[in-house]
Amino acid sequence: MKIKAIIVDDEKSARNVLSSLIALYYPQVEVLTTCTNVPEAILAIEKHQPNLVFLDVQMPEYQGYELLNMVAEVNFEVIFVTA
Repeated sequence: MKIKAIIVDDEKSARNVLSSLIALYYPQVEVLTTCTNVPEAILAIEKHQPNLVFLDVQMPEYQGYELLNMVAEVNFEVIFVTA
């Protein structure tokens, strides 16, 4: 079974490294898209309905965990990531 995932991180290098590691070690995880901020992530979650969100803790404007209070329904797992 494929696990649909989204990566949310404001740093491009962090998104790229995480995407590469997931592809290399977890082929069952399909990264649907990457997002640079919380508002973008909310739209991506509504559109893609992921099973898993890799969520950066600290980002400009919002802390990553604030996303959980902003989505209509948290029907996905979260892995918090940080540099």
